[in-house]
Amino acid sequence: MAGGALSAQELEVSGIVTSSESGEPLIGVTVQIADTGQGTITGLDGDFELLAEMGDTLKLTYTGMQSREVVVDGPSLTVRMDEQVQNLEQVVVIGYGAVKKKEVTGAVSQVSGAELEEFVTPDIGTAIQGRVAGVNVTAASGAPGAAANIQIRGITSLDGSNAPLYVVDGIPQDGDPRLSPNEIETIDILKDAASAAIYGTRGSAGVILITTKTGQSGRMQINLDQSYGINTINDGVALMNTQEQLYFEQTVFENVAGSFEPLITQRPEWLQNDNDLREFVQVDNAATQNYSLDISGGNNELSYSLVGGYYDQEGTLINSSFKRYNGRASTRYRKNKLSVSGSLAFSTENTDETDGNLLLNGIRYQPYQPFFTSGQDILEVDGGAAEFALVRLATSLRRRSVQDRDRANASLNLRYDLTNDLSFVSNLGGSITNTRAKNFSPSFTTFDVGTGEFENDPTRSLVENISGRANTYLFDAGLNYTKRFGDHRLTALASFSVDERNFESFEAGRQGVSNNNISVINIGTINPFAHSGFGYTIKTVGTIGRVQYDYQGRYLFSASVRRDGSSKFAEVNRYGVFPSFSAAWNVADEKFWAGIAEKIDNFKIRASYGQTGNESFPAYRFSTVVEQEADYVFGNNIFFGSAQRNYANSLVQWETSIQRNLGVDIGFGQGKVLITADYYVTDKEDMLFPVQLPSSAGVLSGGNAQLTLNVGDMTNTGIEVTSRYRTRLGAVKMDLGLTFTRNINEITRINGETELIYNDNGVAVPGENNSQVTTLAVGREVGSYFLFRTNGVVNDQEELAAYREIEPTANLGDLIYVDVNGDGAITQQDREYRGSALPEFEAGFNTNFSFKGIDLSTQWYAAVGHEIINGSAAFAYSNGRHRDLVYQWSAANPESDIPLRRDRGNSHPNYAGNTDLWLEDGTFLRLRTVTLGYQLPPTVLARVGIERCRVYLSAQNPLTITDYTGADPEVGGNNVAIRGLDRGNYPVGAQYLFGTQISF
Repeated sequence: MAGGALSAQELEVSGIVTSSESGEPLIGVTVQIADTGQGTITGLDGDFELLAEMGDTLKLTYTGMQSREVVVDGPSLTVRMDEQVQNLEQVVVIGYGAVKKKEVTGAVSQVSGAELEEFVTPDIGTAIQGRVAGVNVTAASGAPGAAANIQIRGITSLDGSNAPLYVVDGIPQDGDPRLSPNEIETIDILKDAASAAIYGTRGSAGVILITTKTGQSGRMQINLDQSYGINTINDGVALMNTQEQLYFEQTVFENVAGSFEPLITQRPEWLQNDNDLREFVQVDNAATQNYSLDISGGNNELSYSLVGGYYDQEGTLINSSFKRYNGRASTRYRKNKLSVSGSLAFSTENTDETDGNLLLNGIRYQPYQPFFTSGQDILEVDGGAAEFALVRLATSLRRRSVQDRDRANASLNLRYDLTNDLSFVSNLGGSITNTRAKNFSPSFTTFDVGTGEFENDPTRSLVENISGRANTYLFDAGLNYTKRFGDHRLTALASFSVDERNFESFEAGRQGVSNNNISVINIGTINPFAHSGFGYTIKTVGTIGRVQYDYQGRYLFSASVRRDGSSKFAEVNRYGVFPSFSAAWNVADEKFWAGIAEKIDNFKIRASYGQTGNESFPAYRFSTVVEQEADYVFGNNIFFGSAQRNYANSLVQWETSIQRNLGVDIGFGQGKVLITADYYVTDKEDMLFPVQLPSSAGVLSGGNAQLTLNVGDMTNTGIEVTSRYRTRLGAVKMDLGLTFTRNINEITRINGETELIYNDNGVAVPGENNSQVTTLAVGREVGSYFLFRTNGVVNDQEELAAYREIEPTANLGDLIYVDVNGDGAITQQDREYRGSALPEFEAGFNTNFSFKGIDLSTQWYAAVGHEIINGSAAFAYSNGRHRDLVYQWSAANPESDIPLRRDRGNSHPNYAGNTDLWLEDGTFLRLRTVTLGYQLPPTVLARVGIERCRVYLSAQNPLTITDYTGADPEVGGNNVAIRGLDRGNYPVGAQYLFGTQISF
């Protein structure tokens, strides 16, 4: 376009906007007159008309295209827009500020809101799995509404949470804010310590910065999305049917001295029964519905966004579901020197949680026992193990656990330019979360078919209410100075921050429910109880300083320091100082690079060093607690008393993370190929861990018998690679992405004389307290398994004679334990390292193809090289229910490698939970989502006033390739002690969806 003489004459300007690559018209491009807010959008043929003056600048923006600015030099314009292949101008949030992608010196990754919404889920962790290198996401449970576990660059804490810090619109949160993905504009993840150190005490596990939708200047935009789908799960452990169960029980009776006759001989009428676990617990084709409405718009001074959503998911197991309503109103005002943004949001959730032991209790139930429904009030029993199994399963099936959670939060962000270079910035935010849970176990009566007696045990029924309230407040304020001196630019930040987190709760209830139709506490008749829960007030103060410098955008430097004080520590160790340094060199901007710039157009080297502290452990660990209910007798009277129940460590101090990071960013072919790679080493010093005290210290068990100590050191070393390839093959657009993560974790020191600690709650089989399998061991990763090695079954007299040299009580058909240390006996010292639940590496592969109005996308995720303890299988074997027990050793089957089940009480070592019988390869490759969409032609939509309409079919988790024999190989856990232990976990299922996306 040739320039012309400028004038103030207003004229009607018309134009056409097309793609520079395909030449096709672009529909819906926003065309605005700069600095006025006046504008329009292009029509079906890429055309637009508006009134403008000669010399005005038109700004054109369109998703997926680079923005253009065009000067009006006549009544007719033709504009071509380039695809947004490599966007180094993209803004990345870094904590207390934002920079262009080209200016990032640390390890920061970004996920857009559009990418989050490709996976239909209420949880943002699930949505980002496999999308970001260095970020490990595992499902803690497949239950509706369950949040995934997120770990950034490996394990960060032994005692506390490994979850990252969430910051929403500049306001740090207390835990996962549980935002709906439809509220989010972008997620920026600070992975290296230099980037996270700006958040001091709470940044040691990484930081997730969430920017919510605020609207853009321009006409009002309305987006309406909806989807409906069904969910399925795998069957899991293979169980015996009635015929197989009878054969197994007869085999045990014939081969185990002192065993009982099969129960069925006493109840031949039960031979007609053949019940399946799935009939009791599984829900076929459970439905999921998701609806989202987004209204936004504004002008150059004021923009707004209104978001509302409804999510409803039925569980694939009985008595489980999740519903959420959410809404957010955000606005931003900018005029002259003042910029103010704020948001108000709410969410209300209703979660129906199935009993945690439902699957295990279903395994225990014999297939020939009578079928019953969850609403049945009188159940037939026949004493012994069969009655125990029925009562357990009936209790699990009938139990209802419902939790309501209401959350409201608000934030206000202010910026005022004192001068052209100096600004005052401040953030104010708070949230209130109320939770109310009700646990209701209805009463039921058992009828003993042998004695003809009815029994209603009132202690089997319960009504309990639990109420909690959490609130958080944060305020920070500071000065931001930015000055450019020729080719030099300097940015400095000085800020002060204070936050407070409070929580209190109580619970009350009664046993002996007298009416199953009413679930209030007063309906209980016996054993009333009421007491307060664990409450706390945590306060943190911090002072922050940061300096950023760049020269011509080529040489970049950043340094920060934060001094934090936390009320979780005693005064002597209350404060910590956390510095960081980072630098980057945009090599591709150098003159000597010009010769290869056409091929390698972006090359940046980054290096960083940072320290962060960790306070993610329970409050008041430095202080002893005096509790009531320590009544005592003096003379002939009983007096109310109080006593110190626990020990405390007044010298508990900060965990410190020191991380060094080296990274490169490379771009080829004008950004068609992008590669980011990072190598890091993290040293964890003075790790906090609750150490079990001996009974000689005057303590018994549980939390009061533990003392938090700084027990040792740990390292995480890793490499992460992200690559992306975008191109066009004729009319087909292609976008491929790959992520690769490898993290090596090692405990390097444990204080004291021991180098091995077993986790008390790391048991493979629930109820089998001697089956601890996860450990803390020097030279190994956190949560590593230490197991007894086995070597088949004693099949003949010769093997028996040899094995009795080390196990005198052994018999034919017993499991052979290996005497690893050669001392002639099987002891705890024979347990050996057998891997862990931490993968050797993880990978994600994402593909997007589009052809005219058709699009096809897939997302794959793989976790490789880790092990799972199949506790569900161990439970099925030890309770005499696994299908393979049909092939157990017997006199008639002496070559079997399946041990003979000798003991109904599960105490015999043949099926103990701490052997390698249950160790399985956890490697899996999962197709997380495949989506086929079609965008209706604009010419059709224009007739009904719709700008855009896309319909799609999607399958989530439809394919999993694995050798693991359990229900699901993705076995997470809410702490390091239970990760990788499949103990009847709620499995992750598949989902099949139909949805629409409509814009007005």
